[in-house]
Amino acid sequence: MTSLDFEVRSEKEVFIALVSSINKEKKEMYEIALGGWGNTGSAISECPGTDLSGFCDITIRNGAMIESVLSGYDSYERFWITFHNNTVAVGRHGNSIPFMAATYPSLMEINYVGVFTGYGSDGYWKFHSFCK
Repeated sequence: MTSLDFEVRSEKEVFIALVSSINKEKKEMYEIALGGWGNTGSAISECPGTDLSGFCDITIRNGAMIESVLSGYDSYERFWITFHNNTVAVGRHGNSIPFMAATYPSLMEINYVGVFTGYGSDGYWKFHSFCK
């Protein structure tokens, strides 16, 4: 898998986990936050070997440029995520230029995707594609 295309409807705090393994001892992943910090920013974080109770290292955080990426519960927002060529990139549907991207020396293999909302937020999801 190297990309996904989805819609989400939420007020804030939407997360996508790109995970290499479901091994309970070691979770290597990239975490993408959309509408984090009360819908004031978004981020891509690298989480090498986390047990999901620890903290991830934020690689890129876009705040002032990307405020309010989520429109609330009234409408879905459509996004795409790609992860190949050592880069994790996030963009809006219909725009081929990502609004945030992070490049790593070596990109871990992505075999699983997890989605969740946090901090008192509900999320409604539609997935259009998971592509290899």
